Amino acid sequence: MRAVSSTDRVEPTAVVLGASGFIGRNVCATLSAEGWSVAAVVRRAADLPAGVRTIRLDAGRADTETLTAMLTAERPALVVNAAGTPWAVTDEQLTEGNVALVARLVDAVATLPDPVRLVHIGSAYEYGNHPGEERLAETLECRPVGRYAQSKLAGTTLIGEAVTAGRIDAVVLRISLCVGPYASSQSLLGGLAHQLAAGPPVLELPPIDGERDIVDVRDVSDAVLCAVRADKLPPVINIGAGAGVRLTDGVDTLMRIAGSTATIVRGPVPAVRRDRGVGAQPLDIELARKELGWSPVHTLSDSLIALWDSIPRPAETH
Repeated sequence: MRAVSSTDRVEPTAVVLGASGFIGRNVCATLSAEGWSVAAVVRRAADLPAGVRTIRLDAGRADTETLTAMLTAERPALVVNAAGTPWAVTDEQLTEGNVALVARLVDAVATLPDPVRLVHIGSAYEYGNHPGEERLAETLECRPVGRYAQSKLAGTTLIGEAVTAGRIDAVVLRISLCVGPYASSQSLLGGLAHQLAAGPPVLELPPIDGERDIVDVRDVSDAVLCAVRADKLPPVINIGAGAGVRLTDGVDTLMRIAGSTATIVRGPVPAVRRDRGVGAQPLDIELARKELGWSPVHTLSDSLIALWDSIPRPAETH
């Protein structure tokens, strides 16, 4: 099955689930700029890019019939699943957002009469621990640590099984740590930017050490475009910078961009790290270069400048 590209017909439709989130919002902006008619699926009113339509629907709770009816009405050439449940929730919530939703979405997409490509946003945490590996490649066995990573892998597995069975045309983009404009305040660098915007004299940070593969969200959005334009794809493709960067360097760079002179105070070491120490190795992105013709173009400084510019700051008082 060949996915429809933006040159095949006037304003092909893309439906983006999780459109009000960090990644979904940027995907909407990129697709709209490339001439797609973008339908953003959101639970509540959201600040979305100009020209993007909204569909008010709680996708995480919608049953298969409701999802099918919505997609049938939209007749999309592309469905992007940027929805999901992040850290710090119950096991039941993780299963509902990262597994059950995916299962219902797969069933809904499988019933559509016209060709449609599903692009699902996965996570590098699905790989788990691989001591001694220089980079994490798609051929590695996944050994996820923690319920979040396990639930994300379960969603990826559902999609892979449906592709193998010929039920759907889909690809999972397994992304590394993501940063850029409108990054969540719950993320390390996004949270730091929101704190810096208030101009605090003292800044409390969690313990930060090691390296991470950090990719710009706009590069992720470009990878989505590349994925829909390709004729046929493997079930999983890594999307990352392909190299590690020290987290402390990222923090220092963001503080310089913000012009902050705050005194940094390290918070207590958490009893259980949410990543369980996983994620230090960069992703191998050769498959993305080969199959998508994609490579990251934004530097970490680019990403952090865009992040800082997207953060609302209190009005100056005179």
